[in-house]
This record gives sequence, C-alpha cells and structure tokens, in this order.
Amino acid sequence: MKCLLPPLGLAGGIDRDGSRAAELLAAGFGSVEFGTVTPDAQPGCRSSVALLTQRLAALGPRLPAAQDRTLIGIGIGLGLGQGAELTALGAHWLAGLQTAWPVADYLSFNLSAAANRPLLAPEHARLLTRALATVANEREWLTVESRRRVALTLKLPLEGPSLSTATQMALAAGFDAVIAVLPQRPERLDWLHAWAQNIDGAAQLVAVGGIRSNADVRAALDAGASGIQVHRVFAEQGSACLPPLLAGLTPVDRGRGDRIS
Repeated sequence: MKCLLPPLGLAGGIDRDGSRAAELLAAGFGSVEFGTVTPDAQPGCRSSVALLTQRLAALGPRLPAAQDRTLIGIGIGLGLGQGAELTALGAHWLAGLQTAWPVADYLSFNLSAAANRPLLAPEHARLLTRALATVANEREWLTVESRRRVALTLKLPLEGPSLSTATQMALAAGFDAVIAVLPQRPERLDWLHAWAQNIDGAAQLVAVGGIRSNADVRAALDAGASGIQVHRVFAEQGSACLPPLLAGLTPVDRGRGDRIS
C-alpha cells in the first residue's frame, strides 16, 4: 500500500516539541508536520525526536492516525543535529525514524534548512545516497514488524527547472513524496511544473512557501503539485486561514488523501 499526503497540510516549524499538538491536529488540516527535530535536544528552541514522540503518543486515541490508519495525520520533520558532522547524516536520520515510527504517518527528511543545505552539494552525493537508502531499507523492515507503513518524504528547496540530484536519489530509493520549498521568484510555478513533469507520478510533489490564498493553492495544483503545505499564513491568522485555502481545492483534490494500492 502506498501512502498519499493530503492536499492541504500544515508545514513544520509551527510546533517543534509537540506542546501544541492537540490544538494543531484539531485545526482542520489533512496533515500536521511537527519539528524539525534531531536525535538529541539542541541549544535554543530545537527539541529532540524522543520528547516530541512522547508528547504525541500521550494524546492516545485522540490522534487521527490512531483512529484511522488510512489517513495521513502526523508528520515529523527530521534533521541533522547542530554541530554534527555531515557524515553523521545517515545515523541521525535512522535514529529519528526508529524513534518517531510509532506515532508518525510520514517522515520529512529536511534538506531545506540552512544548516542542512550543504548536503545538496555534489561532493556529498554519495553520502546522501547512502543516507536515503539506509532509511528506505529500515522502513521496509519496520513495515513488516509493525504491520503499518510510514511515508517517507524529502524536503528541499526548489532552485531551478531541472530536477535536483537529491530528488532523483529520493525517487530511486522509493520515497513517497518530495516537498519542494518554493522561492520568492516569478519563475517558481514554471519550475514547479517542470519538476512535476520530470517526476511524472513516481512520487507526490508537495509545494510549500508563499501560499496564502485560494488562488495560490489553485496555481500550485495547476502547475502539477499534488498537494500544498502552509506555514506563515497559519502563524499569522490561525485556523481562520483554512476556509480560503480549502476554496482552492476541487472535490477531486480533496479525495487524494487516501491510501492506494
């Protein structure tokens, strides 16, 4: 069974430690992403994946995922710990996956944060390939053991019309979705369309960044995205932002969040 992210989700960054989990999960989004978190708590506001998982698990049957595993409700963003060597990427991602597995419906491996963007450089291609394969292989083992499947997504910046090498690696590793962070540039929808054509249904393409209205939602979906996530508009307006955003979805869009064979 392949997991599909819903067409409208809340991006990571609003709640990094699960302290607002009950509120955000009740807001009305098809999915809510928590984090980004690392295996160990970091100086400042970064939380550990263990603390976040503990707080989400404490919600018990109130979790959408606990009530109906055909829905994608909980996302957890995973990153490389501050000050960690880049060579620790695979180990950090693996530890995060193993800890978050019991409560997550999808895991977002974050290469969009400034601290992680050096991993997109060509000289780190082999390291990144190994890290993606490591978590994909572990996902297969855990799927058998737990009898449930957690979607894997790669989050990275959209920096041009050509499909990035990291995206191609994620597709080859069997990732379920790519979350593309749109730049504030006039070409962004053209680039998104080019990515959608190149991915050609091999995985979902989810757009995030600068989406604030029903027109923005419709434009991203018309460009080829299968879903969108928002951040700033929710931070500014709260759940009042939802009705206009939902108005950008057609009935077909709204039905895309189920599992399919």
